[in-house]
Order: sequence, then C-alpha cells, then structure tokens
Amino acid sequence: MRLAVLLALGCLLASGAEADTVLIADKDGDVLLVFDTAAAKVVRSIPVGGNPHEVVATADGRLAFTANSRSNTVSVVDLALGREIKRLASPLLAYPHGMAIHPDGKTLFLTSEQNQLLHVLDIASLELKGQVKTGKEGSHMVVLSPKGEWAYIADRGSATVTVVDTRKLTVETHIPAGEGVEGIALSGDGKWLLAGNRKASEIQLFDAPNRVSVARLKVAEDPVRVTISRDGMRALVPHRGSNEVYLIDLKARAVLARAKTGKGPGGALFLPGGKQALVANTGEGTVSILDLDPFRVTSTHPAGKGPDGLHLLGGGVTP
Repeated sequence: MRLAVLLALGCLLASGAEADTVLIADKDGDVLLVFDTAAAKVVRSIPVGGNPHEVVATADGRLAFTANSRSNTVSVVDLALGREIKRLASPLLAYPHGMAIHPDGKTLFLTSEQNQLLHVLDIASLELKGQVKTGKEGSHMVVLSPKGEWAYIADRGSATVTVVDTRKLTVETHIPAGEGVEGIALSGDGKWLLAGNRKASEIQLFDAPNRVSVARLKVAEDPVRVTISRDGMRALVPHRGSNEVYLIDLKARAVLARAKTGKGPGGALFLPGGKQALVANTGEGTVSILDLDPFRVTSTHPAGKGPDGLHLLGGGVTP
C-alpha cells in the first residue's frame, strides 16, 4: 500500500499535476500531508519534527521544508522518496515558524520567534548560513518581495512589520501595524502588503514600496491568516474565532462575501483556475474546498489532526 501511494505521488509530480497537489503541515499530528485536490483526499502522510506549523517547497517540487515549533527543528523532506531526509537543529532555532524561499531557489528564509531572528538557510548544503536580529517580539510570519530583495516579517508581540534587506542582512525599518499582527501576504507585483491583526479583529493594507499603511478593514474575530490571489484583486481571511472565511475585494477594500467553514480555520489558498479555494480547519482535522462564486463551502475532507500551514506545489507559499 505504501509503495502504491508513493508511486501515485511520483506520477503526480512527474506529470506536471503539481498545481493540484497541496502540502499540509499537520501541527497536531507531527506529519506533512500530501493532499490531491482532484481526488479530494490525503495521499501521503510523512512524519516530521514536533508541531510543524508551516511548509514550503522548492519550485521543482523536489524538497519540502517544515518549521517544527515545538521541537525547535526544521525537517527536510524528499517528496519523491516520500520521507524526511534531514532534521536541522541548532541552539539558534527557538520556535521556528515562518518560511519563504528566495526566487532564485538557493536560499530559504526562516523566522525564529523566541530569539527575534530571521535565519538564512542554504538549500544546497542544507545548513544555516547567517541570521539577522529583528529586535521585535514575536517575529512570526515572513514573505518576500517578487525579486527577493526584501523580507517582510509580522512581529505579533510588537505590533510591527519588520522589513529586512536580504542582500545586506540588515533591518531596513519597522512599520507600525495593528495589535496581534500575524498573518501576512504580498501581492504578486510587490505593491500591496496585507496583514491580519488578530487582537484588533481587522486586516491592514500597506503600500509595500513606500512602507506605509493605507487602509484598515474591520473583519470577524481572530483573523489568523491572510492570502492574496495571483491577480492581486482578492484576498482570503480565515477567522479562527468565528469559524468563518472572508473573501475580500482589495481594490474596493471591502468584504465581498463570507462563508462558515469547519472549526478553527487557519491556512488558506486560492486554487489554480481562479474558481476555488482551500481552507485548513485546524480545530477539527479537516480541509474545506470552497467555490468563489458564489462563495460557499462545497465539500469538507479528513486531513490529519490539526492541519494549518498550506503550500501549493508549483504555486508558492500561503503564510
């Protein structure tokens, strides 16, 4: 059975079907799940370190990385082999969390929340090669600009967004944000930065190049994450407190629609084709597939014990 699943995954990766394959960090099950959206089911479960919150993968779909917050490690998974091939540990890793891979594919940037660090991990050697101190509490999620020269970090304990120059490994500035800022996303053109302020029950839009806030929009309780569509026109905002996901019109800066999901929604992403989305219901061990028009849940499926961070193979990360 295990061989059959592995062969099925290999066929998916080899056939160019990456866009229908989603990686799920199951933080309560200590596993990386491989979810086939066409079949609407988990096709592989890969043990990793303790409490994996986030997952990213290389553009070629060869390697995946999970940030394991409880065990203070990073797991490196060979997706073709279907197993963890290395587990990185260091005294410098203290609650590792947010991750983003540079567009050149050579470097992974990783936050270490409890010691206020942004780490640089060399993908070829799978070793930590440097770090920069953010100087802010709770440096949690990270996203990169389209060319990778800037890293934007949500500092949930300091109500700021730290901007790091990834070429110099220096802090450029700290942008004031809302209370409990956590989820963070950047539009594909690098112009708009969106953040979810959990304690303030709002989302906040920034002009990223000019480092200024341009709008705040009240939403439901506990907007834990945000993600932006590929065209930069819409955003998804899951609310862990109200068990809802909002669909946002970023141009109009207005709520387009809302839908009830499973318990404690967390990770979310837009699926290829622009007609559907996927949301991880962390509180009940499921994922929901939603239609975007009309905005509604169409089906819900088992997905481990506590699915949270999601990554679309071939499609980038969803912080």
